[in-house]
Amino acid sequence: MTQEETHLLISEPDPLTLNDDNNNEDEATSNKNSLFDSIKSVLETSKVKNILNPEPEGNELLKDKSDEFYQEVYEYFKRKGFTCIILERICYLISLAFVICFSVFLFGCIDYSIINEKAQLSQVIVDQCVYRLDWKIKFLLSIFIIMWLYLLIKYISEFQRFRKIYYFYNYKLKIKDTDIQSISWEVIMEKIIKLYNEENQSEKSGDELDAMKIVNIIMRKENYFIALINEQCIKFNIPYFENKQLFTDMLKWNVQWCINNFIFDRYGHVKECFLSKDEIQKRNMRQKLSKSLSQKFILLGIFNLILFPFLLIFSIIYSFYRYAEEIYNNPGSIMKKSYNSLARWRFREFNELPHVFEKRLNRSYENAIIYLNQSPNYKGSIIFRLVAFISGSIVVVLSILTLMDQEFFNKFEITPGGSVLFYIGVFTSILAFSKGMIIEDTIDYDSELLMEKISLETHYYPQKWKEKNYSNEVRKEFGSYFDTKIFMIFRNIYGIILTPFILIISLPNYSSRIVKFVQNFTVHLPSVGYVCSYANFDFRYHGNPDYGYQGKEDHCENEKKNKIQIQNNNNNKMKNKKEVKYSNDGKMEISFLDFKSCYKSWKPQKETGGLEYSKFIENYKLNHYPMPSSQTVNGTTSIKGKKSEIDFPNQFNTEMFSSSLILSTMENMVQNDINSSCINFAVLNQVYNNNNNNNI
Repeated sequence: MTQEETHLLISEPDPLTLNDDNNNEDEATSNKNSLFDSIKSVLETSKVKNILNPEPEGNELLKDKSDEFYQEVYEYFKRKGFTCIILERICYLISLAFVICFSVFLFGCIDYSIINEKAQLSQVIVDQCVYRLDWKIKFLLSIFIIMWLYLLIKYISEFQRFRKIYYFYNYKLKIKDTDIQSISWEVIMEKIIKLYNEENQSEKSGDELDAMKIVNIIMRKENYFIALINEQCIKFNIPYFENKQLFTDMLKWNVQWCINNFIFDRYGHVKECFLSKDEIQKRNMRQKLSKSLSQKFILLGIFNLILFPFLLIFSIIYSFYRYAEEIYNNPGSIMKKSYNSLARWRFREFNELPHVFEKRLNRSYENAIIYLNQSPNYKGSIIFRLVAFISGSIVVVLSILTLMDQEFFNKFEITPGGSVLFYIGVFTSILAFSKGMIIEDTIDYDSELLMEKISLETHYYPQKWKEKNYSNEVRKEFGSYFDTKIFMIFRNIYGIILTPFILIISLPNYSSRIVKFVQNFTVHLPSVGYVCSYANFDFRYHGNPDYGYQGKEDHCENEKKNKIQIQNNNNNKMKNKKEVKYSNDGKMEISFLDFKSCYKSWKPQKETGGLEYSKFIENYKLNHYPMPSSQTVNGTTSIKGKKSEIDFPNQFNTEMFSSSLILSTMENMVQNDINSSCINFAVLNQVYNNNNNNNI
């Protein structure tokens, strides 16, 4: 046997050993397959599959769905689909975890006493820093971790619900998740109504769904809150400062949570204790309910007082991380103004969904800022010009010296510990802030025109504003609905301090008003349940003759008698107004007109007087305003290709034109941002002015 054959024989594996190895590999493969099979079988079990892949059952009907279902359908649309919702939740959890971990690292894991002596981060990190933390920091950390885990469990429970909504959109409504980004809510509503009515038709039920019923279900709780603020049944006065209101996000969450849990049951329906029709029972129950609501406000205030240290620390840290980078890179942004929470609830209409309201409010922003600047602080502007000149000069000089000598930028200290880079940053921030406070003299202000343009979008124009829209008093009152970003940051921080005292001292005084309103302004809507009567658009009980409602003859005679009493006695005026239950500033009327304009397929009901009022408004437009040709619009080209012969004024005149009639004839007026919402409000105010002028 040669040496090569011997080598091959030696290197050749033993057949028995080879079989053992093959058996081991087969056994490992079989074990792996069995593991996968077991995992697959677990995942395919009904309970797990229902969690991960909760397809809707075939016999589920829309009429059996709860309020929560319709609210989640709208939330799904507003958040732009399942993927965006999950990503938003995950990113929020990560951001909170980052705030907690990074704060612990900064305050407990770095030895700042030796940071100037070391050159690397690893050299100043404290070993096992978490175990060496002070007990106070450990306690705060434990609270934040519990809150984070609570949110995690909450989002996991939401995952299954939104997964069902995903299948509802894709398989019931035939709307893909990718189409949510561009589809309108009105189209989704039409599909839901069609599906609901088809289900009821197969069951031979006469109950039909429409746009108003769906929105009433979604906004059942919000409509009550809008009405409470409109009727001034609740105010958020700072204790011992009755003319000052504070409505922060923290207070809003507390108040809404308290009122909603007090008025509504776990299914979102009004509790039975508010639905009594007997006046004696109402009064007796009102006392008990008012006392109970006051106690809830007080207990919630005490709870906020206990959590105050943790909430304050977290708010400061979170605000620092959120706004520090923006303020550093764009210091002027801290003076940017935006509508505060109180303004949003005061301007919002009944049955107006958030995405519709935000569009309307954003259209008013530009004119609102101009109006707020119409009476600028010229004294302050003169001072800030001086500050901007000095700080700008220092920045320019330091920048030139830095360009001439790089070592000057790195090593030279203007003050002990204050480098050139530090002072360039400081004076650049001062310069940006000063420029933001300087008033430009090139703007020509017209108070009346600006306020009219603002009110066309906000739909809020009190009588005293109409009479003195040029005054500093009105400007300050309107300015109270705005907050600068820097003030908003500090307001949310000191609002945490004041929230317990507002809950304990101020809000219990309004408990009786809240209970009385819910008792008197709750009606039953078929297939919806009990809702706020203003949101039902029932003109038989809430139609205001000053805004054009014309009821039956006997009703009109009663209204004339009431008006005579109003003119004779100012005290009886307030009393009679409460008896006839009108919304303030025509909010129900403008809400009705805007809702009708927004949902074209919705038809007002004759039983509630809505159809009659709608016809009156349309006839008013036809009888009082001319109808310009659609081919004679400001500088536009007609359908035939001919240029317009008549030029319309650039500014919309509320006394000349009105409502959807003008909208339909001015579709090509791109230069003027006119929409049905603006025109509805203009017409309604014209009706109100005409009625009041005729009564004088």
